[in-house]
This record gives sequence, C-alpha cells and structure tokens, in this order.
Amino acid sequence: MGVFGLLFALHIVFAARDMEVAFAVVAILITVQIVAFGPITALVSSVENGTERRRLLRRSSPLSMVMAVGLAWAYGDMAWSMPALVGVLGATMLVHVVADRRWSS
Repeated sequence: MGVFGLLFALHIVFAARDMEVAFAVVAILITVQIVAFGPITALVSSVENGTERRRLLRRSSPLSMVMAVGLAWAYGDMAWSMPALVGVLGATMLVHVVADRRWSS
C-alpha cells in the first residue's frame, strides 16, 4: 500500500502542476498496480508454491475489484461511465483469471 499511496500522492501533485507527462506515467503505473493487484500481491509475498499463491490471489481479488471500480470512476472523469467500468473491471478480471489458471497446477 505504500507504493500505491506514493503514486496516488504524486498523481495529485503532477495534476496540480500541469505536469502532463509525469501525470500520465504515474497514471499508467497506478492502472497496472490496480489491474494486477492480486497477482502482484501473490508474487511479492513470501509464498512460493502455486497452490498458496492461488489462494492468496483469490483472497485479494475482491479488493482488486473494489479498486478497479474506483479506477473506472477516475477514467470516467469522476463520473460513472459504463465503457470505463466494463473496460477496467474486464481487464482486472482477465488478469486475475490468467494468474489463477497459471497457478492452478
């Protein structure tokens, strides 16, 4: 959560100072972190076998979906947008399903 907090703070600073390139880079990093939150969590944990990683992935997936809804709201210019919601949730689910299948054996 420390990295996410830092990135979130930076995106606010860069937006306030009209630093478009820096804002875009940070926005991409936030997007990757949210969309792949479950797999990233499983990979950086001390768990080494696939079954345990899969269990950790499944435990972190609900939080991933909640954060993805927030990200979709941000991509919709702080309003609800069905294309943004479907796109971000779809990407998040796809990444989590691929990781789940990868660690299924």
